[in-house]
Amino acid sequence: MPRSMDTFVAGCAGGMAQVIAGQPFDMIKVRLQATQNAYKSVFDCLTRIIKYEGGPFALWKGSLSPLLSVGAAVALQFGVNERTRNFVKEYTGSSQLKLSHYFACGVTAGLTNSVISIPTEHSRIRMQIQPKNAQSIYTSSIDCGKKILNEYGWKGLYKGGVPTMLREGTAFGLYFSFYEWMISQMLTPGENRAQLNMSSVALAGSLTGLFVWIATYPIDIIKTRIQVDNFLNPEYKGSFDCLKKSVKSHGLSGLYKGFTPCALRAMPANGATFIAYETTMQLMDFSRQKGSKGKF
Repeated sequence: MPRSMDTFVAGCAGGMAQVIAGQPFDMIKVRLQATQNAYKSVFDCLTRIIKYEGGPFALWKGSLSPLLSVGAAVALQFGVNERTRNFVKEYTGSSQLKLSHYFACGVTAGLTNSVISIPTEHSRIRMQIQPKNAQSIYTSSIDCGKKILNEYGWKGLYKGGVPTMLREGTAFGLYFSFYEWMISQMLTPGENRAQLNMSSVALAGSLTGLFVWIATYPIDIIKTRIQVDNFLNPEYKGSFDCLKKSVKSHGLSGLYKGFTPCALRAMPANGATFIAYETTMQLMDFSRQKGSKGKF
């Protein structure tokens, strides 16, 4: 149990590091995903946000909610993943897991995380696409979530749930299995993961994040378009209808619109996530060992 609790704490630290490192890239990604022709390029989007919406700090607009919720969500992801791995080890009677086991545990963690990520991302995305002016509907991501809940109920707050669950399950299955594979490739015979330097951890986390987003980005763009769709007069009937209309309007390449800032975000954000996670785990292990020695 202490080890499982450690993963929750370390996951929370990793989630907060992820938000701080990746929020500016995420904002640009969402703007490009949700708007059809509002921006000419990534640089145009970046400069217009800074120029017209409050300077560089505008790139972290709407980050309070994800800073708290992503910390909790990543804690949940890593915690559920760890507990599921323990269950698989007990069930199989083996301390060594296969990549298929890592994938299945990651899928479980991702689907569990959907309970938090659906309303959180919905609120954050609507906040991010809202221009800064006197007619702003929402004052913060939390305010956005409250107003959606009051006006449209839980169904409105959990809009885009199906594509989010599909993305979360697929993404985290790949996330945890690919990361473990990367770490296994970096370890030399007789070396354990605690001996890996942080540059190796950062590289493994960065490449893992990039790989996962390449694989799941089309699902994410469908999710975003559904979540920003009008509540009363929706353009899309569902995920498949959104997919068909998106491909018809912009071709298959349109499913990767806004991918550049996403790819740029994926590497530092996930590198920071695993550095914070692994460092926190090592610190807690060290503290526990030091505490145990002090008893004798």
